Amino acid sequence: MDKVFIEGLTLYTLIGVYDFERHEKQRVVVDLEMSYDLSRAAKTDSVNDTLDYGKVAQRLGAIAEEASFELLEALANNMIQVLFEEFDVTKLKLKLSKPDILKQANNVGILIERERPIKS
Repeated sequence: MDKVFIEGLTLYTLIGVYDFERHEKQRVVVDLEMSYDLSRAAKTDSVNDTLDYGKVAQRLGAIAEEASFELLEALANNMIQVLFEEFDVTKLKLKLSKPDILKQANNVGILIERERPIKS
């Protein structure tokens, strides 16, 4: 399957369990890989026939801007649900990082892989 990806998308959101994390938005970084059939776009050379990563990035930014979660897992789950609802993605891998939270580490985060739920 073909892939469309976004790496290092920097967003700001209210995220965290501890009191000191709840006062201002923190930087989170998104790495996203989405399975999508690119064969039609390759033939037509039209953005209408592909997965527009600009629109995906914009939507993720809007989600982060409006969000107020304690856990990265909850934010990621919300992002994944929206991506499956609004874009024709069949499968995705979402890495969500908080690079500024642990002074002794370069980065911390989660990686979630999901397939589009089968409609019953």
